[in-house]
Amino acid sequence: MPDANGNVRTSDKDLYELLDQLQATIEQAKGVPFSDNCIVDRADVLYWIKQIRASFPSEVQQAKWIVDRQHQVIASARQKAEGILRESEQRQAIMIDEHQVTLLAKEQSERILTEANQQSELIYTRSIDYARKRLTELENELTDILVRIQKDKKELK
Repeated sequence: MPDANGNVRTSDKDLYELLDQLQATIEQAKGVPFSDNCIVDRADVLYWIKQIRASFPSEVQQAKWIVDRQHQVIASARQKAEGILRESEQRQAIMIDEHQVTLLAKEQSERILTEANQQSELIYTRSIDYARKRLTELENELTDILVRIQKDKKELK
């Protein structure tokens, strides 16, 4: 029964016969002087190769298709993996940058809180000192007034 190329399908035994024919064609070819090379009829050799290919079982063609498909799937998976890797590296860089920003913000907030606490303590200390000074001045004025009152009271007696 002919295949799509018009070649007749052969059995496995016929495949070996075709290989034998190709081998015979090469063995009968004219030799090139002073070498192991030979001159073969190109059309004849190509004919036998075409016949051999046509006689391969369909399983060989299916296996070839499976291998080709496997290579495509692997190439696609590699591309996807490389894309995922690039994306994860970008996300990592962003996260590192965000982490750095967070650390800087935390450091700055701690510094601001420290400065605010120091200023608060300074203001508290100064306000206590100011209140003591004013109370001391008031005490001195009141003492002076009390002394005058007692003096004026003695004079009235």
